[in-house]
Amino acid sequence: MRETEKQFTASNLSNRLIGYERLLALFKEIQKQTPKGVGLKRDVKASGTYILLQFKLGDKRVGKACNCDFTEIGIVKALEKANKVSEALTKFSSETEFCDWYDTVILENNQVRNDLITFGEAIKLVEDSYWNSYTKKRQQRDRNNPSHQSCWYDTYGMFYKLLPANNTVNYKDIKAVIDSKERGTKVFKLCVCAMKKLAEIVDNVKLRDELAKIDVTQTKFKENLQSISLDDFLNLRESVITEALNDHRCNLESRQCWLFVFSMQVIYGMRLHEVFAVQNINQPYKTKDGVIIAALNDPNNKEMIAVVGDKTLLGTTTKTGYRLARPMVPPTYPDLIEKLDIKSGKLPTVELNSENPGFVRKYLSDIARKSLVRWTKDTRFTQTHALRHLANRLYLKLKTEALQVNMN
Repeated sequence: MRETEKQFTASNLSNRLIGYERLLALFKEIQKQTPKGVGLKRDVKASGTYILLQFKLGDKRVGKACNCDFTEIGIVKALEKANKVSEALTKFSSETEFCDWYDTVILENNQVRNDLITFGEAIKLVEDSYWNSYTKKRQQRDRNNPSHQSCWYDTYGMFYKLLPANNTVNYKDIKAVIDSKERGTKVFKLCVCAMKKLAEIVDNVKLRDELAKIDVTQTKFKENLQSISLDDFLNLRESVITEALNDHRCNLESRQCWLFVFSMQVIYGMRLHEVFAVQNINQPYKTKDGVIIAALNDPNNKEMIAVVGDKTLLGTTTKTGYRLARPMVPPTYPDLIEKLDIKSGKLPTVELNSENPGFVRKYLSDIARKSLVRWTKDTRFTQTHALRHLANRLYLKLKTEALQVNMN
């Protein structure tokens, strides 16, 4: 097998279509991993795109179908079959024996499907596939990682637990679970996706076709999303600090710490938990290739790039993984970083009673919400997500102004 950085198997990738450019990139990477003498080739037909195995049979090099679609899982399965063919070519002395073997093993002809599999057994197959796969951040999933456990539950577990484990897989029971969710909602869509995954894993074509008929378009959204302007946030920040300075009962340091968290959301567009994953708040960060990114509290730091890590100080993982975030400073507020005291910022101390990621997320949101309610004396602004929306508006404003400058 050729040298490569990472080996792929059918079990460590989920069965899903991905962007075509990424699909082609994966195909080229997999082609490099094929054993000597066996190659992969795309076969485009009116009915779809498939994969052929190319190898020398007798005196001719042939291209044979391998029962693999040109999808992510199909590409990886084709590699596994290429390895089997390479081994078989050295084992069989007669072309007839090899062709019989090929029809049975590679094309999977004459194999009896197990239609009596129970929901419990099917769920176990999905679960094994999930834990042998990678996250969107290309991390190997870990059964002991609380965040990964939470992702499994939110994506599959919360829906599969409603299925009768001892019943054989059937559409009636699946439809009952789906119908228990409100049509048009995000939960309804997620439920159908989870059931489609189960149908794919057990290779139940009839069930998969029935699920494909269900319209999962989301038509119902939250109507209570809040918003706040930059001026309003700056005024809120000033009033919170002023009140603490004039009232000894207020904890000034705690307020400053939480205002720093909220300010980081405004200027970098971070999720609440991502602020607790910033690696260079008070110390420089060294990247894998040796580049030093200055600490945010460095008085000489003009770029103010924030390094968001894979994990937070609270033990949870971040949604987007490692990334670099640039500050969004509108021309109308060139001194916004100074106004928000980003360079002198400090994270608040959060005491947790549980390491469960679901608990941590909710606990963090509750603390933030209670702080905002207490400071504003009402519920005009209680959603920290509104700060991310503000950051998005600042970004769009910056982008628009940059385009106008280029046009002039």
